[in-house]
Amino acid sequence: MTLTRGLLLAAALSCARIVQGEVIEYCPPNGNGVCFKIAIPESSASSGSGDIFFSISAPTSYQWVSLGTGSTMANSNLFVVYQDGSGNMTLSPRRGTRHTTPTLDTSSSAAQLTLLEGSGIVGGQMIANIRCSNCETWSAGSMSLTSTAASWVGGWKSGSSLATTDQNARISQHDDTVTFGIDLTKATVASDSNPFTSAANDGGSDSGSSGSGSGTGPGTGSGSGSGSGSGSTGGGAVTQIGTSSGINTGVLAAHGVVMALVFAALYPLGSLFMPLFGKWWAHGAWQMVAFVLMWIGFGTGYKAAKDRQLLFNNPHTVFGTVVVCLLAVQPMLGWLHHSHFMANGSRGHVSYAHIWWGRILLALGVINGGVGLQMVGEKQSIIVAYSVISAIIFTAWIAVKAMRFFGTSKEAWSGPSTTSSNDPNGPFSNLQDALSSLPGFGTSQLASSIAARKAVSAISRFAGRNAAQTQMRTFIAPTVSRRADFVQELYLKELKAYKPTPIKESDAVGQVATFSLPKAPKSPEEADLSSSLQEYEALTVEVEGSEGLAAGQTPVVEDWLVEEEEETAHGH
Repeated sequence: MTLTRGLLLAAALSCARIVQGEVIEYCPPNGNGVCFKIAIPESSASSGSGDIFFSISAPTSYQWVSLGTGSTMANSNLFVVYQDGSGNMTLSPRRGTRHTTPTLDTSSSAAQLTLLEGSGIVGGQMIANIRCSNCETWSAGSMSLTSTAASWVGGWKSGSSLATTDQNARISQHDDTVTFGIDLTKATVASDSNPFTSAANDGGSDSGSSGSGSGTGPGTGSGSGSGSGSGSTGGGAVTQIGTSSGINTGVLAAHGVVMALVFAALYPLGSLFMPLFGKWWAHGAWQMVAFVLMWIGFGTGYKAAKDRQLLFNNPHTVFGTVVVCLLAVQPMLGWLHHSHFMANGSRGHVSYAHIWWGRILLALGVINGGVGLQMVGEKQSIIVAYSVISAIIFTAWIAVKAMRFFGTSKEAWSGPSTTSSNDPNGPFSNLQDALSSLPGFGTSQLASSIAARKAVSAISRFAGRNAAQTQMRTFIAPTVSRRADFVQELYLKELKAYKPTPIKESDAVGQVATFSLPKAPKSPEEADLSSSLQEYEALTVEVEGSEGLAAGQTPVVEDWLVEEEEETAHGH
């Protein structure tokens, strides 16, 4: 009975220990003896903040070793350790950067670190047992203490000891790095005290860790790691994401260059082709080249994000994917806009959808580019250059659009109307001047003749309609003089087109007396014009013949249109 009771008690204690969790140890396969241990007290896990514990160990042949929270070295919260020259360790909280070695973080959000018992040089190993009081948040990110996939980074550099207590000592670039994820729910410990000395005194380190490195814990116990070398600990608590040797940094650089070129330069410049040159085919070809390059940049970005476990888990990759996918419909909107304009001579709803869809997504893409540069910890000079170039191109774009808008508005307000006959500067005033300057066309005669008014009215309708069509197809609005010349020329052409062919028979005084019937009109406007011209021809012959007879002469006054046709024939 006592034996049974003891077995049941042992089983219960064993189950309780499994539920409680344990210190997680991870030895990167490319670390050659570098190992990390992590533990989260239950009190911190339940409250979401508080102390966490981690340990860094490596052979003394390493110059420095670092562990950090974050998905990449850039913008990570780093904890760098190196020898102080007297058998102890120097602990330096730093912020990770992309192209420069990290320096001491002196901000108010810097990690509050404490070296614990068991730290120092032990058996040829550098050991740093550390407590952090605020590592759940830092200036560039945060980490949930109950995350099942918390991101961590590690780095190391072999070489002679730095032998300094200066926390801001200059360190050389790393030899290698590693990125891994930890299920922190499996790293919880009951006590809010140094778990590394307790584990050592209880008989050694955790079993099931992988990698080739081995370590000796402080105190009376020691142990070595063993496993398959896959980079994960017992229960699948650790997942290796990648190493610097397996990540192609050129892919990330290509993504940044291509996308910056597309959104900050090619797309804005291509949108200016229409207002500057009026060539729709040049605008379309340029934007299609930028469109193809955008998808190339998206592909390289997808590869870079996947290698670094950044795919769809941060604002830049999520927002960038949305912008690129929404831009996929822009070429179709552009074609619909062009087809509508060619068919109707003016913009429609699809035109404004194409224009504003592109403008909004272009601005969002430029903003997302800046977010991406900050995410990877790019140099400040590059971020400033990107911002300045984007601002210059944006300002130039606004200037061109403004000049085009205000120039068109001024022409529209100051230019003549093609439909109003009350405008003193309109084309019909020039038409009346032209009529009054022609032989036999007195303004008083036209004003006294209803038939003449009908002729002018019909011609005006033709002139207004054709002038409107010509204006619609003209890129640069015509001036007042050009419109006047156009209407005068149109009047003469229309008048000639509907003039009846005269019969070569004259009356006693040599005046044409008979006209043949004109061809059948094709529209009500043509019928009105034809009838008015016939009445006007009769009116002209009567007036000119009467004047000749009254003077006692033999007036042979040819019709002015016939005379003009003969002059034209002689000229050719």
